[in-house]
Amino acid sequence: MTPAKIPLQRCSTSAAATSQRAFSTTASTTSSSPIGLSARVQKAVSWLQGQGQTPVQSTTTTTTTTASQLHPPHHHRAHSLLLHNGTSHQPYYPHLSSTALFSTTGAAQRLSKEEEDLYQALTVSFRTRIAEQVHKPEDGYKSVIEHWTAHTQHDALTRQRTKARKERLSGAAKHKDIVFIQREQEKLSLEGSATADDYFYVIQAWIKCGELKRATLAFEKMESVGIPLTVRTLAAMTRAHARSGNVAVAGTMVQKMKDMNLHPSSIYDLSALMEYYIKLTPVPNTSHTTTTTGSQTGTGGAGSKAALDPSQTRVQEIWNAIEPQLQASASATANNNAAFSYRTYLVYLVNRAQNLESAVDLIDKMMARNISPELEKYQKTAVLIMGRLTEQGYLTEVQKLLEQKDAALGKVVPATVWSDLMEAYMSRGENQKSRWIYNDMLQHGIVPSAKCKKLFSDLQLMGGTKDEGSPLAKQQQQSEQDLLSILFHRAPKPIVS
Repeated sequence: MTPAKIPLQRCSTSAAATSQRAFSTTASTTSSSPIGLSARVQKAVSWLQGQGQTPVQSTTTTTTTTASQLHPPHHHRAHSLLLHNGTSHQPYYPHLSSTALFSTTGAAQRLSKEEEDLYQALTVSFRTRIAEQVHKPEDGYKSVIEHWTAHTQHDALTRQRTKARKERLSGAAKHKDIVFIQREQEKLSLEGSATADDYFYVIQAWIKCGELKRATLAFEKMESVGIPLTVRTLAAMTRAHARSGNVAVAGTMVQKMKDMNLHPSSIYDLSALMEYYIKLTPVPNTSHTTTTTGSQTGTGGAGSKAALDPSQTRVQEIWNAIEPQLQASASATANNNAAFSYRTYLVYLVNRAQNLESAVDLIDKMMARNISPELEKYQKTAVLIMGRLTEQGYLTEVQKLLEQKDAALGKVVPATVWSDLMEAYMSRGENQKSRWIYNDMLQHGIVPSAKCKKLFSDLQLMGGTKDEGSPLAKQQQQSEQDLLSILFHRAPKPIVS
């Protein structure tokens, strides 16, 4: 029943039967205005407070209404609706039916343009609150769904398009397809809805192809069109320029982060900053490497902390932010980022900071977390690190690195690393450990060098050794066997009666 046809329960005795038509016309005009909707809301609140009992007021209906009451200005209507939550000081109209009172959807109840404009002015939260008050939450939820669908549909399509572009550019960078990457960049210039992620994937593809100049041009294009810079875009440019030796340009990217108040938090972004500050640290004098390392080993690194320059302090701060995030994960990307940060900081401690004691502690921590630096991918770096550790007598950590991750590193390092390790154990008088190292080398498929054969013959002449592998390798094999027995040879479950 529409508000125009709702009868009055009580009417003044002065309203005669002949004036019924005039009253009906006036009621129709009033219900089609925003005043009628405010009265409905007020009626709903009073109905809820009275637990469903409709209060009836005896009032005299007037048939004369000024134009300002019927059609108040728009800002007055919005103010009455939003600030007073639907309450109004307009005259009260008794007994509207529940259908006309509680209905918040449908075009049948919207009888004029004023009421239609008022519906558009309603906020989503207000419509939801009213719908819940009248025990029709589906109306409010429908409005919320329509609202968020309209606002997120464009974002969902943008994310889908960006994801497809990321996959295309990743494949093009893998095959060094420069022409395809250039076409994708030209498409971004033509599109008016390009995002910062789109430009990031283009810049990343150029960097992977080794085209740093083109990546810089794409970055400048991104700035010129007004696309906001993101942390990972600036971090990618910082890493690329730092690796290529353009430390000044990398510093410009870092300064942009500071000016824009951008704080990197992911391992990928923080490791890029750490690479930049490592480049700024002074290269140590190799002539007194052994003496400095020995003093740091004896003092526990206390002397090195006093002599740290600002770049080394910044590297330490960045590492303190990275280390809590280094955990073994099921994601290959997360593991690669963790291994990269671990390897970068390990090389820094051994080569630049020359703090071998901190490097040894780092190796022990990462082995406890089952994270490998993946030195097998960088043979020169592995030889450098293991050579320094062997010189200073950290043989246990060297052996751990060789046996970690199914002896991936032990299978690729040259025989000189094994011979140096054998010689170091023999100089300590630990001939059995030297024999273990030789047997492990043969087990990993490494062809012994002439020095290894000479050391082995000396061990044979001295005697007192057993032909077996190292306990560390045996322990790893035993743990693998225990795991396989748990997986495939589990005892049957007891039968529950």
